[in-house]
Amino acid sequence: MREALGFEDVQAILQAVGKRMDENKDFLCQLDGALGDGDIGLTMSNGFRAVNDQLRTFAGDDIGKALMSAALEMGEAVASTMGTLMSSALFRAGKAIQGKTELTAVDVIALFQAIAQGLKERGKANVGDKTILDSLVPAVDAMEAAHSEGKSLGEILLVASEAADKGAKDTIELQSRHGRAARYLERSIGHQDPGAAVGALLVKGFSDGVTARLGSVE
Repeated sequence: MREALGFEDVQAILQAVGKRMDENKDFLCQLDGALGDGDIGLTMSNGFRAVNDQLRTFAGDDIGKALMSAALEMGEAVASTMGTLMSSALFRAGKAIQGKTELTAVDVIALFQAIAQGLKERGKANVGDKTILDSLVPAVDAMEAAHSEGKSLGEILLVASEAADKGAKDTIELQSRHGRAARYLERSIGHQDPGAAVGALLVKGFSDGVTARLGSVE
């Protein structure tokens, strides 16, 4: 079984991410309506559509440069707080893998590490603040652990997706400390964070795409 992703694989994987965002657009907006302005589903759906449109027309096979270019397109397409954060994080991820024409498990982990670090620095948030980091950081931790155990890329993404989903659901018990949601103080407890749900969908879409391209996990 192949264990490296080429440019066309990454295109297909990000299309799978976009599909997940489209399918869950209303769900995300519903979550955001309880704690924010209710548009995060549209932001992510439109944002990843812009990413995929750019990847389809990108000339070359440098995955990092393609992702950086696509991230800038997302920033132009969805000028909102979450759109800006995700655009910045994807640009950071592209920079981390710049020059790569295929991605190994180590590269995929580096990509997600860069996304999480970019979000942490740009958003001035930490795990436990009820943000997207509460799903992405556990996912990265799970990736690193699975890789150290010799798991395949598909297996690494599967356990990461499970960790991200659990992290997103665990935000229900947390109090929001950033953005519009922070205004709700203790009343934010009992609601799942929409950003964390976005993080979980990002990892799930990536896992779906890897499985489709490289084969199912035994």
